[in-house]
Amino acid sequence: MTQQLTARPIRFTADIAAHRRWLEALGATVVTDAPGWTVLAVGSGRLALHDASEDRPSGLTTLGWEVADLDAWHEHTRDAVPGTLGEAPHGRAVSVTAPDGTEFTVDPAADPEQPTPDDPALAVLPIWVTQDVDGARGILAAMGARGRLVADSNVWTDYALEGGGLAAVHDTDGEPEVELAFEFDGDVETLIPVLRGVGVEALLIDETYGRTLQVPDPDSPGRTIRINEAQRDLYGYRRMD
Repeated sequence: MTQQLTARPIRFTADIAAHRRWLEALGATVVTDAPGWTVLAVGSGRLALHDASEDRPSGLTTLGWEVADLDAWHEHTRDAVPGTLGEAPHGRAVSVTAPDGTEFTVDPAADPEQPTPDDPALAVLPIWVTQDVDGARGILAAMGARGRLVADSNVWTDYALEGGGLAAVHDTDGEPEVELAFEFDGDVETLIPVLRGVGVEALLIDETYGRTLQVPDPDSPGRTIRINEAQRDLYGYRRMD
């Protein structure tokens, strides 16, 4: 369907090559490769890597989305999504401002330069951290995201996107932000030697919701990018679908 939404968050970085190294080791392929702008397809969804700048510092992640037919998607969602179709600085897009002030664009999907990954196990998972949980949920649902899991505490809600990738909303007392994360539908421990093969030492930990692989963040020494193992134990959570 032309209206299917794909997750494609944007990571602003001073080291695109470092991100490509570990992601391509896990099977990511190139969608677009241009100076200062690289889009990778992971097993499910896409990730854009953008050169950092003074107003977009290294380590910043923003929401981003793609659809095959921008006009059809906008026509289908215009009554529920506070977006404007027009020319953005990077090209034609729907520009959206969410109730909490979070800004993002929905862009036409680019044709990939390389075949997409065969294994869909690794999915991109941008996490929208906000005080306005209901507002964020409403925007994602109106955009076409399908609710998947919600915590009984209401602190976490995640969504699957028909075009690929996942998205989550996480409650906070602070300012809204976006965290870059991934989900792996398999044993995350099997990724450790693969990453070690390209010089990346990841740490396996047990969280209350399952196991997580912590990958050193090339943009923020001492911080990590999480690869969550797909959740099997639903204690404290309920399915939305």
